[in-house]
Amino acid sequence: MIFFYELLFVLVAIAAVVMGEMWSRAAAVVFLGLWFGAIWLGYASFGARLAADSGITEEDRHWYVDARDGLRHLRLLFGVAVLAALAWRLIAG
Repeated sequence: MIFFYELLFVLVAIAAVVMGEMWSRAAAVVFLGLWFGAIWLGYASFGARLAADSGITEEDRHWYVDARDGLRHLRLLFGVAVLAALAWRLIAG
């Protein structure tokens, strides 16, 4: 499952670089920021579902924990990507 998240990150990062080079670096920062927000929301959603603990089977709990952990990893990657894109925007203009 982690491999899927890393592949998603690489594809979105490539799209952001292409967007920044061809169109606008500010748009690339916003694009990555929106992805970061969506990932943050997904992480919170899985965490809330696990905290509610209302009738989750052990198999489902394992899936939710794996998904939450994958999103935690993806959240870190996108957080760093947003900071790098912001620095790219400020330094390169």
